[in-house]
Amino acid sequence: MHTSSRPGPDEEPPTPEQLERWHQRMSAPENELPAGAGITALLARTDDAAVGITLVEVFSTGFRFTLAVRLRRSRPDFYGGHLPMLVGNRHPGIEIPLGDRLLLGIEYADGARASTLQDWRGPAFDDDGLQIHQQGGGGSDRTVDQDFWVSPLPPEGPVTFVLSWPAFGMPESRTVVDSAPIREAAGRAQELWPPQSYWEETHEPPPPPPRPETGWFSYPEG
Repeated sequence: MHTSSRPGPDEEPPTPEQLERWHQRMSAPENELPAGAGITALLARTDDAAVGITLVEVFSTGFRFTLAVRLRRSRPDFYGGHLPMLVGNRHPGIEIPLGDRLLLGIEYADGARASTLQDWRGPAFDDDGLQIHQQGGGGSDRTVDQDFWVSPLPPEGPVTFVLSWPAFGMPESRTVVDSAPIREAAGRAQELWPPQSYWEETHEPPPPPPRPETGWFSYPEG
C-alpha cells in the first residue's frame, strides 16, 4: 500500500539522491530514444465503446504506452460528454464515482501490481515497487489517447492489463501479453548522451520558506 513520504516535523527532507531516483521512476529517461515493442491489444469492447493499448515504447528503465478509448457516439448526458474526465486520475476537485471512471491496472508475473488508483498526494521517495503514472494525452467527446508510464521493466513471463469501466458496460477484465517483446526492446533503446541530474543541475529544489520560531506554523506540514 502506498503511503505519503512527505517529511513530518521530526523527519529529514529527502536527499537530492532520493529526489533523483524518484524522478527516474516517475518518467521516461530524457536522454534515450525508445524502441518499439510492436504490441497492440484490445482490452475490452461493447457495441458502443472500445478500449485498447497501442504505441508501446520501451526505455532502459520502463515502458510507455497509449491507452486508446473510442466511443461510437458521444454521451452528452454523461458529464457533458467530456470523455477525458473519466480516464486516469488527474482531476483535482472533481469527485467522479468509481463506477463511472475507467480504472486501469497492471500486474507482473512476480505478483507486483499497480493501478490508476494509486495515491500520489505525496511522492514515495523510497518506493521501488511497480508504478504506473498518467502522462500526456487528450481527446474529445468520442475519443481519448492517454499515455501512461510503467516502471520498472517486467520480469520474464506475462504482463496482465486489468480494466474496469462499468459505466460503459465493461466489467473487470484481464488481458495478458508476453513480456518478451518489451524486454527485448529495452535492449534496443538508444542512449543519446550521458544522463544529467534533474534536481542538482536543472531543477534544484527551492529552499523551504521561512517559518516562525514558535507556534503552530513553526512545524512543517506532514
